[in-house]
Amino acid sequence: MLNLRQLEIFREVIRCQTTVAAAQGLALSQPAVSTAIKQIERQLGFELFQRQGNRLIPTPEALEMYRDSDPIFSMVQSFSRKVTALRDTRSGSLRLLATPPIANALVPRALARFASRRPELHVDFDVRRTDGVIEGLESGAADLGASLEPYARPGLEAELIGSGQMVCAMAPDHPLTAKSEIAPAMLAGHRMIGFEPGARLGLLLQRDFFAGTRPPCPIEVRYSNTACLLAEAGLGVALVDSFTAISGSRYRLEVRPLSPRVTVEAYVIYQKARAPKRLVRAFIDELKKAVEPPFADAAAGAAP
Repeated sequence: MLNLRQLEIFREVIRCQTTVAAAQGLALSQPAVSTAIKQIERQLGFELFQRQGNRLIPTPEALEMYRDSDPIFSMVQSFSRKVTALRDTRSGSLRLLATPPIANALVPRALARFASRRPELHVDFDVRRTDGVIEGLESGAADLGASLEPYARPGLEAELIGSGQMVCAMAPDHPLTAKSEIAPAMLAGHRMIGFEPGARLGLLLQRDFFAGTRPPCPIEVRYSNTACLLAEAGLGVALVDSFTAISGSRYRLEVRPLSPRVTVEAYVIYQKARAPKRLVRAFIDELKKAVEPPFADAAAGAAP
């Protein structure tokens, strides 16, 4: 049975028809090529070439072997290209799940830059609530999850990718735009767009901003982007994460920081037992760039 290196030497001799030229193409010495051909012929039990002057003329059997080896070398070349692409993270598949704040604000920015350098990249991206993200990771349906909470669960690893803050978002003509920052007492008398009971960001505000109380909110929503759309329409002020409120100036809103400041953190989550492949790790790095200042902290500089 011939190995790939022997087949490579054999094919090069057929292409070049001299051991000297084949040796140059293979970066070997001429004697090494001649010795290899003799060894191959001994293994096979029949001649592969007939000498005519300085040229080696392949026998019919050698030409048949050459044709039959074409698919093998096409497969090897394809495999080599695949390995190189994997090494350079130029191609491959990325299966991503994210909760709405990250999915709407960070992923589009990061993915646009990431995919622009990888035209062969295949992306499977879905937006789910946190429990859906966790379920997808545990079942192996996704390589990477992203959420505004680490969600400790055995078998999963959470990695911090950046921090933002909760902010007050309102229409440009709202009276509170005159303030450089928003304190709880300033919200009295203004209609608030809040989160539905049990929502993590709502609980975070209740603990760190409203001193443990839950303020009355005539309008309640599930997601920050919904709150921003309603605030943009003039329905009230929305206390939302800065990732959503200032994501590429998507909304026509004025944004002010809160006092006291309420920090919100963004995480990627993956299986502990299976380290992220190189492509996924490269995308994690791109996500981290998407939350670097001034993006994550832009709200702090939004005040007049």
